[in-house]
Amino acid sequence: MKLPPPIQSSIKKIKTDNVNGAVELTRQAAATLTRLTNLSTPTAAHLIEYIELAAKALINAQPTMAPLFNLANRVLLAVDPAVNDDQIKQIVRQSCRDFVNQIEQSGQRIAGAAAALIEEDMVIMTHSASATVGQAFLAAQRAGQQFEIICTESRPVNEGVKLARRLGRQGFSVKLITDAAAFGLMSEVDMIFVGADSVSPHGLVNKSGTLGLALAAHRFNVDFYGLCGSEKFLPESYALPTEPLKDPGEILAEPADNVTVLNYYFDHTPLDYVSGLITERGVLSPAGLGQIFEDLTIHPALAVV
Repeated sequence: MKLPPPIQSSIKKIKTDNVNGAVELTRQAAATLTRLTNLSTPTAAHLIEYIELAAKALINAQPTMAPLFNLANRVLLAVDPAVNDDQIKQIVRQSCRDFVNQIEQSGQRIAGAAAALIEEDMVIMTHSASATVGQAFLAAQRAGQQFEIICTESRPVNEGVKLARRLGRQGFSVKLITDAAAFGLMSEVDMIFVGADSVSPHGLVNKSGTLGLALAAHRFNVDFYGLCGSEKFLPESYALPTEPLKDPGEILAEPADNVTVLNYYFDHTPLDYVSGLITERGVLSPAGLGQIFEDLTIHPALAVV
C-alpha cells in the first residue's frame, strides 16, 4: 500500500524544510494526517494502515523533531480498531486539533516562565531561532524589562541572522555574532536560552553548536536553559533515527578534492549540562524528569520506524 500522491507531496515538503521550526512543521504534519480523513477506504483496517504509513513517513521526514513523533504516536494510540471508519476519522481530526492547540497554549506558558527569569540589564545569548525563545523575549519586554540579546548566526542556514533582524525590528538591543565568537563572549553573558527539537534521558537535541555552548556555559557558570513543551519529551526506549547528512553545498559551494563535508543540523547535549528545562509546567530540573520519561508510552507500530 502506498500513500496517495497529495499526502506524499505534503510529507516531502516537511522533509525538505530547513527553515521552519518544530511548531510550524507540527502544524503541517497535523494537517497532513487530517487530510487522510478525506480518503474513501473499503474498511476501517485500510484506513488505519494509511494512518500508520503516514505516521511513520512523517517521523522519518524530520527524525530529530519529537513533536512529529508525539503527534503521530498520540493519533495512533487514540485510534480504536474496533470502531468504524467514520469514527476513526473523527478521532484523527480531534487528536490533531488537540495536539496543535496544546503546543500553541504551552508556548505561551513557557514564554511566561522564561520571561520571569530575565532581570533588568541582563545579557542573554541564544542559538538558532526558536519561536518559543522569541516569545519569551517579547513577554519580558511587555513586562518592562530592558536587556540585551546576543544571537549567533547559526550556520549553515543562518537562521540566527533572521532572528536578529526580527528582534531588532521589535525594539530589542541585539548583537549578532559568528558561531565561533560565542565562546569568547561567554564571560559577558548572564544566561543562555535555546529551544529543543527533542528531550530524552539521552539529552537535548537542538541546532548543531548547542553542545559547545552548553559546555562553555558550564565552564563559565552561566545558566543554560532549554525552552520546550512536554510534546518534545521522548522515552528512553525510543532511539532517534540517525540524522541524514544535509546538502554539502551549504558549507562548500564547489566540491574540493579529498574533502568530505559533514553537514549535520543537530547535536545532542547531555542533560548534565542543562541548568533547567522551562516547560508549560514551569522550570524543571533535569534530575527530576525520570518519572515523566518513564510514563511515556509508544504505540507498537512506532516501536521501530
